[in-house]
Amino acid sequence: MISHRHQCVFIHIPKAAGQSIESVFVKANNLTWAERAPLLLKPNTNKLLGPPRLAHLKASEYVDCGHISAALFQQYFKFTFVRNPWARLVSEFNYRQQHGDVRYQCSFKKFLFERFPTAELDDYLNAKDYYRHVISQWQFIYDENDNCLVDFVGKFENLQQDFDYVQNQLGLPKVPLPHKNITHGKTARFKQSVFSLISKNKAKSHYSYYYDQESMNYVKTLYEKDIILFNYHFEDQK
Repeated sequence: MISHRHQCVFIHIPKAAGQSIESVFVKANNLTWAERAPLLLKPNTNKLLGPPRLAHLKASEYVDCGHISAALFQQYFKFTFVRNPWARLVSEFNYRQQHGDVRYQCSFKKFLFERFPTAELDDYLNAKDYYRHVISQWQFIYDENDNCLVDFVGKFENLQQDFDYVQNQLGLPKVPLPHKNITHGKTARFKQSVFSLISKNKAKSHYSYYYDQESMNYVKTLYEKDIILFNYHFEDQK
């Protein structure tokens, strides 16, 4: 997301409160959610311009794909929010089930080991970027030389306090930030399966309930760099 009015770039890592944050800037730009395209929150059909949903651009792609000049990118305040990798995958799994994706009407472990999203699944015609939802979070904000390209990394687990800092940096009035994904009615357009209903109830539990030792270690290896860089660990509350 780019807000020229506020001279900022938000790197939206999927399943880390991105839509909640974007909704604040949509309103601050006197737009409705349906009018959010000027903030680069829109579908994309051209692979040269980025992923199927431009909201999920990596920091480096804003300049590399021609969405902003290198000079402005350097000048603007750049920020992102990260999330515990184990919790983030559970959130992604529940999101896919509740939005009617037939491929993901399965157990969490099967999702992880047999049906994990790959780049080949990205769908530019229908603006679905499955793979972007599961790539490592560090890839969104570091360049090929391991330089961090953002000015501030907030945490989903400390959402309001960290977003208050962002608002202060940008001179925005402090507003409460919903600690939830904003669906804007999309879920109602899908008929939920039995798996979806089970998932919806299970989603109320702590993420650790989804894991056994094998899957916990698998995610630890898969997102090792995220875990180290952003200081995360597995919290077992079973």
